[in-house]
Amino acid sequence: MVLAVTMRVEVTRGQARRWAASALVLAALAGPAMAQPPQPAPVSDGQTVYPAAFFAPYNPVNASDMVARVPGFELKDGDERRGFASAGNLLINGERPSSKTAASELLKRIPASNVTRIELLSGANAGLDVRGQSQLVNVVVAQTAAKGDGTTWSLGLRHLQYSNRVGWLVQASRAVQLSPQAELGLDVQFPNLLGRGDSRDRLVTASGVQTGARRLLGKPQYIGAQGSATLRWRPTSMDTVNANIQFAPTWNHLDTIQSEVTGTGAPRSLLIGRSDFEANYTGELGADWERQLGGGLSAKLVTLVSNGSVDQNDVFNIQNFPATFVTRTQDRTTRNGERIARGRLKWTVNPAHTLEFGGEGAFNYRDTTFNITNQIGGGPVVKVPLAVSDARVEETRGEVFATDIWTVSPALTLEYGLSVEASRITQTGDQQKERSFRFVKPRATATWTMGPAGTLRASLIRDVAQLDFAEFSSTVDFVNAAATQGNPELVPEKAWKARLEWETRLAPRTALTIAAFADRVDDVRDLVEIAGADAFGNIGRGSRLGLEARAATPLAFIGLPNAELRFNGVWQRTQVTDPITGEKRSFSVPLERQGATSGSPTLNLGNKDWAYVLTFRQSMPSWQLSWGASVIDWADRNEYRRIEVISYERPLPKLDLFIETTAIRPVTARLFVNNLLAPPETRTREFYLGSRAGGITERLEIRKALGGPEGLRTMGFQVSGRF
Repeated sequence: MVLAVTMRVEVTRGQARRWAASALVLAALAGPAMAQPPQPAPVSDGQTVYPAAFFAPYNPVNASDMVARVPGFELKDGDERRGFASAGNLLINGERPSSKTAASELLKRIPASNVTRIELLSGANAGLDVRGQSQLVNVVVAQTAAKGDGTTWSLGLRHLQYSNRVGWLVQASRAVQLSPQAELGLDVQFPNLLGRGDSRDRLVTASGVQTGARRLLGKPQYIGAQGSATLRWRPTSMDTVNANIQFAPTWNHLDTIQSEVTGTGAPRSLLIGRSDFEANYTGELGADWERQLGGGLSAKLVTLVSNGSVDQNDVFNIQNFPATFVTRTQDRTTRNGERIARGRLKWTVNPAHTLEFGGEGAFNYRDTTFNITNQIGGGPVVKVPLAVSDARVEETRGEVFATDIWTVSPALTLEYGLSVEASRITQTGDQQKERSFRFVKPRATATWTMGPAGTLRASLIRDVAQLDFAEFSSTVDFVNAAATQGNPELVPEKAWKARLEWETRLAPRTALTIAAFADRVDDVRDLVEIAGADAFGNIGRGSRLGLEARAATPLAFIGLPNAELRFNGVWQRTQVTDPITGEKRSFSVPLERQGATSGSPTLNLGNKDWAYVLTFRQSMPSWQLSWGASVIDWADRNEYRRIEVISYERPLPKLDLFIETTAIRPVTARLFVNNLLAPPETRTREFYLGSRAGGITERLEIRKALGGPEGLRTMGFQVSGRF
């Protein structure tokens, strides 16, 4: 397979300055240290094996700390897909977790002392459930009785800029040996987040004349709890059973104050609101059973049941000067769930071929009700009409699949397969609709081991995205005066995805991966116009071309022993025809669906043009001290609506710093500052006269946001340990 990609990389001066600043910051912070580097990891059978001793210099508390230090590897939680059709790149004792909980979260529940080794595997490994992944990690966990130290704990305090309050995090995990063949893992967490945001808008005409100003203060309080249990059991030498259960309730609320004045400073309006989120929880119960049948045959059954619930009540008291007073209420309830059963039969026909056959059935639902009322000046309560405010969406789906892993030679492996999916989606409530879908999804991956230090992979897959059932019903953001109508005509986004990837491991701690990818996307998910309103929808065919690079290297060669530098970055160009203007543009990147890099330094690209994470870490064993810095940056983004374009810009990257000590073993004490530079984000809403098709700007709202999800500086102290 040959992947031909032609691209033109465009870098603005601003981007160049930001990237250069990132490198200079880390270079300036680095300093010398003295000690011998840890022992290298052995390599066998084209797979890199990292024993537990490899991670000892990092003093890991749990398996998540260890996987984060595997050179040239990035943990992926898996794409949003129905059922288990798409999985992340994590195995635990050679098995995929029977859970849709994020892989990074699952790893935090495994004490580091119970991990014997971590294997970095090629996606062409015939003995494992590779499911289309080019690279995986297998965390090999020993029985607690053999290792001891089965409990880990973590206590943390966090202060968010502007909040004047301190939040906390408490977590404890315990591995309990029930018998020589059974182990139970228990985990409890109590996160608390207390924040505050401050945003200020300038309201101007197209010619730049200021017509008013607005200030928005938000004060969220998010309190949660989470309990989970995981069972690993070998009832016989031929059977393996895994089960997990998780329940996570939350108690959240948000206080909002927004004031607006005219261009002369006279009061125009005042809003005081509160949002309470009650009856909020998520729960999950999953299990899998695998049996070795003999003769190269094995069978596996996976089941999962999950439920979620959210009740949201908004009350806004609005004074429109000089005399009008309005009370607005918004009540929204959401119930959702998923039921999955998946069966698989694996047959190792001979050393060259391993076949997999199976099927999956699933039932998903989401039930939403949304009621809005207005009460003017103490008068009667009037219900506000809203299209598609009540909706129940159900999906029944079935899939069959077959895969062959063909070891053509010791250097070349082919994985190819086909799955066929059929589903029926029914919507009731304000809109009545029933539709059926059928998708044929072929895939092929070729892996060529070029030598002990090099691997080349090429893949071509047909991908079908998951429909977001929330987009079948309408949403209203009253504070920001934005509404999006639900659309029962939504169809899944589909794509042919081609990827060519080269990986080299020049040394045990030095790795480089470079990839090029090209996607042809059908039914691009975006916003459309329905009856003069913005609505969720599909806007036709688009394309995505890009480059990805991951690298890790020690820095002893420049005089920095026990120091390492990691880079993970993606650049891409997306293109689709705008349904309003008829012109070519990038894919829309709505803030509410895209999110942003925050907290731990992980890459979150989505449809943004580029994003990267650059991390430096240095250990000073003689002082029992480590420190480091991360620079995270991502492209500005645009959201295209019917009569406006919303643009988000940030002047500086996100800079995180930490210092930790292991002087009191086995305790690790860590002091950190995330988003040290705390650059304000600028949001510009450009409103057009009539619609964007006319190209005539009517007015602008230019917001400088201090705080919020991307602008807060977070300072914290955390102690973690094990016993």
